[in-house]
Amino acid sequence: MTKQIRNIAVGLLMAFLLQACNTTYEMQVDAIKNPQPIDPDADSYVLIPRDPAQDTTDLRYQETVKWIKTALSAKGMYEALDPLEADMVIEVDYGMEPPRQEIRVVEVPEYRTVRGPGHYALQTVYDPVTKKTRTVRVYIPGRTSTELVGYSQQTQTIIINEKYMVLTAKQNKLAESGDAAAEELWSVTVRNEDSSTDLREYLPIMASAATDYIGEDTEKSTTVRLKSDDEVVAFVKQGLAKEAL
Repeated sequence: MTKQIRNIAVGLLMAFLLQACNTTYEMQVDAIKNPQPIDPDADSYVLIPRDPAQDTTDLRYQETVKWIKTALSAKGMYEALDPLEADMVIEVDYGMEPPRQEIRVVEVPEYRTVRGPGHYALQTVYDPVTKKTRTVRVYIPGRTSTELVGYSQQTQTIIINEKYMVLTAKQNKLAESGDAAAEELWSVTVRNEDSSTDLREYLPIMASAATDYIGEDTEKSTTVRLKSDDEVVAFVKQGLAKEAL
């Protein structure tokens, strides 16, 4: 019996862990591209941080870059051996905005307790006076249960943490001198707004959400929902694992 209880407990724990590992993430993706591409066959790149002060030896930056490289590889793009010979320069920007408060109207479920029908039953009772037993008819109430009766709307103040990733591809002018601005080729912006403050957890998800929209034009912000076990997410994360070998 003890072994059976232990097996049930292990099963419940595994089910809980699988459910926790299958989180759904909602991203907003906005992608644009140059309607008149300079080089439609551009596929080699060099990655640089958008912020010149970014420490490229920082482990968070290096980890994020590996996820981005994997996402770019899904579009047939590859990192140039010589940055000066790359077709484009891709600027990388990511982070989290200061938290903000928002008042939102949410639907709250309302329940009520209901009791099922009761019934009469015969019971044998002992009479201490006569010292005899006798049969009596007693009423047994029905079982109680909880049922959903509807929803009510309530306003709640919640803390929003906006996380973002921006990839911007520009014409490669690293080998040129002068102040002429490089022409933008395409850009993908991925944002997430929820209560989580774990930026590291969301970075590979944002890279995954950007994958299908690299070099594309969404025309407007598009909602992308991904689960932690989706194929594209596994692809991006495995790319990091393979490079670490």
